[in-house]
Amino acid sequence: MKQLVMFGLALVMTLGSLSCNAQDNKKADAKTAVSNKVEVYYFHFTRRCHTCESVESNAKLAVESLYADKIKAGEYSFKGINLDDASSKAIAEKLGVGGQTLLVVSGSNKIDITSQGFMNAQNLEKMKEEIKKAVEKATKG
Repeated sequence: MKQLVMFGLALVMTLGSLSCNAQDNKKADAKTAVSNKVEVYYFHFTRRCHTCESVESNAKLAVESLYADKIKAGEYSFKGINLDDASSKAIAEKLGVGGQTLLVVSGSNKIDITSQGFMNAQNLEKMKEEIKKAVEKATKG
């Protein structure tokens, strides 16, 4: 009986170490596929308060006014994503989002500016500053 327990423990430890190695390889592969495209996402639910709606509208205005030429070139984009829609589950899982989030993504870099977005929901100029800082940080790597 003691040998069976020891064998089981050894098996669990071996499988555990193999799964850790598999995760490390996936992370390395993700880092090699770096893109210069910048995407600003605002994840939300169907039911929203006025502040939540302001975060989305001002973030969208900020991105469009700061990066109009890059949006036209297809290099930058803004996307509002409703987490209640079944079609949004894949992107939410990919980016690790489970609730209302304002996120700047460039390649494997993700900058979460949700707090800054809500603090500056009614101030378009401050929203522009925060988005510009996040985009610069995300694109530098």
